[in-house]
Formats: sequence, C-alpha cells, structure tokens
Amino acid sequence: MTASSVPGPTSPRPRGLGRGEVLGLVAGVLLVGVGGWLASRSYGAASFGWFAYAPLSGAVYEPSRPWSQVLGLVAAGAGLLVLGFVAGWAIARRRGGDGSTGADRPAERPDA
Repeated sequence: MTASSVPGPTSPRPRGLGRGEVLGLVAGVLLVGVGGWLASRSYGAASFGWFAYAPLSGAVYEPSRPWSQVLGLVAAGAGLLVLGFVAGWAIARRRGGDGSTGADRPAERPDA
C-alpha cells in the first residue's frame, strides 16, 4: 500500500447548527427586532409645542404608555429569552451535554 491510500486518524467533524437552533435564532432575532421597533415608536401626544394649562392647578397630567410600546418591550424580552435558550442549548450540545452530572466520570488529573 502506498502512503496516500492509508487512512489516517480523523478528527471529529464539528456539528453544524440543527434545524431547531436555526429556527430559534431566527425567531429570537425577529422578536427582538420587531419588539425594538415597536418600543421605539412614539405614539400619542407630542412632547413639544404650546400647552394650554391652568397655571395654578396642582394636577399633573402624565399620559399612559401606549399598548404597542408595552407589546414591543414584551416581545423584545421574549426574543432575548429565546436567544439565551438557543445559545445555552447550542453550547451544551457542542460540549456533549447528555444530562449527566459528571459524578460517574473519573476525575481528571491536572498534572497529566
């Protein structure tokens, strides 16, 4: 046999992203993007211009936050949670996370 036909040791191939990870990443990025866009929109009364008010009244008017801004903040938060879950899942999968606690594995010697 020639040297080129002898199979050599092969390193394990790194795993690519699975279908669930890709879908999770896309969903998380979309949620964060749409949520950020909704939260940044300024709806409601203008915060500039002339205001007619009674100068001696003690009442202060504070408009409530629009529902779209609240929905945007919730969507952005949910998107960040999804991205965090997908990142943790991918790291555990890459490290070979099989759910074991490591108690059944032999201890590694640092000097070896």
